[in-house]
Amino acid sequence: MSRENFYKEQIIKHIRNKNSKILVLGAGELDQKIFFELDYKNVTFTNIENSKEKNLNYYNNIHDIKLNDNSYDYCIAHACIHHSSKPHLAILELYRVCSEGALIIEANDSLISRLACKLKLTEEYELSAVKKNIVSGGVDNTSIPNFVYRWTEREVLKLLNSYKPEIEH
Repeated sequence: MSRENFYKEQIIKHIRNKNSKILVLGAGELDQKIFFELDYKNVTFTNIENSKEKNLNYYNNIHDIKLNDNSYDYCIAHACIHHSSKPHLAILELYRVCSEGALIIEANDSLISRLACKLKLTEEYELSAVKKNIVSGGVDNTSIPNFVYRWTEREVLKLLNSYKPEIEH
């Protein structure tokens, strides 16, 4: 399954109400295309950089979202948290800003992904993004290649349980 189809499938599965107030962080053309095709009505696209892409709002950083708690029903981060210098804080910021749920699509940590890094089949540090963009695309959108932080579901649950131990996640 392509990344685009996987992304669409997850949106449809987890956000059924097409009138939900949605914040998409680290957004680009793909995010805009998908939400347009799926006919969601109330979506705000944000990104750290001032690019040529249209319809983007700009916030400082994914790990410092300048919005009140529960400002959106859902927050979405598709393949952008691993660019943050503070990925754990970025997840907590998404969680803080949304009232219904956060959809986070990032690389999984596994024995296979670690082996792929050792065999140079995939990047441990995302050199390709910096090479492509020259002065951006790395850590916090700088020219410094970012470590590709890979997650386990358990790690995310531990993070959320530490942040809000009084509720079941």
